[in-house]
Amino acid sequence: MNNTTIKTTSMLLAILIFSVAFISSVNAGVNAVNNDSEIVKDYQVNLTPEPEPIVVLSSTTQKDPYWYLLEADKQEQKILFDYIDNCYVTSVEKEEMKKAIKDIWKRYPSQLTEDDYEILGKIEKSTAEYLNDKYGYDEIGVKWSGDDHEDMIYRAVRKWGIDTTYANIAKNAAAEPDSWDSGFWQSYNHYYDPSIGFGYAAMNCEDFIDDAATYYDNAQLTNAYTNLGYSSHYMSDLGNPMHTGHSNEQYSNQWVHTSYEAYVNNNWNSGYEYSNIIDDTTTYYVITDPEQAAENLATYSHARLDDLYDEVYYHPTTFGSDSDVITITDEVLHQTAKYNLGLVKYIRS
Repeated sequence: MNNTTIKTTSMLLAILIFSVAFISSVNAGVNAVNNDSEIVKDYQVNLTPEPEPIVVLSSTTQKDPYWYLLEADKQEQKILFDYIDNCYVTSVEKEEMKKAIKDIWKRYPSQLTEDDYEILGKIEKSTAEYLNDKYGYDEIGVKWSGDDHEDMIYRAVRKWGIDTTYANIAKNAAAEPDSWDSGFWQSYNHYYDPSIGFGYAAMNCEDFIDDAATYYDNAQLTNAYTNLGYSSHYMSDLGNPMHTGHSNEQYSNQWVHTSYEAYVNNNWNSGYEYSNIIDDTTTYYVITDPEQAAENLATYSHARLDDLYDEVYYHPTTFGSDSDVITITDEVLHQTAKYNLGLVKYIRS
């Protein structure tokens, strides 16, 4: 081999070594962006996978119209009479309503007539006007508090050991869906009643989490965690029983919905400190079908709706200390935390 050949071979070898080194360094940079496990910092919880439960409706029987008036117990009947006494109608009308519903209670659940339902509608409308004024509402709140939405997904992302940069991206996106719609479409998009299959929240959850997974696979992490935040919003909405049924009752008595959400928000970091439920959750559901997962959470929440609605309606100033309300809130937040952890895992799998 002559000197020229040796020099040429040496030069090619040097170029090859440089190229390999350069490509390796580029690939290392891509991996640092593409796989956020490489930017984990100072915080990680040991999380345990849990198979998603099979949830079925305990009953597919629809409640009677005005069920919460018809099913009132003796104490609740007295409270309802007090509501009627404070309505913005004449004294004669008040006495007529009380007399009529006393007769209806004697006959319920049988022998109800069209006239009975007409008087029940009048009672609902008249009492709702008074109660909405007394306990206040702006517009029916189809959401947990924005702060609660943000906090739930932030904590979920951080538990996987992901850097605060991306946790904050998801957090900042989590409340945004509440600003996208108004009126009927806001309610419809953030609601799913599993007993009749009504509402778009579960589909919204799936659409955004699938977008998040696609962005993640393509190393577009800002977009990935933004869409994760959007998706978690709809998932978390369905952890609120008020998003899963009794739309007619809530349309009339909007204060019931907003009162419960205000209660949870006011007790998030103080009082009953419901945020601790999120912190203490260390298991997650393995999600394979996001829409079905969201529907499953809605079904779980829906099973607790009757008791929750009834308690808030008849005890508007004291329901927050009721043991059933506290238990229901603990249970649905615990489930919601598992599903939100599952959403984070879903985009990274």
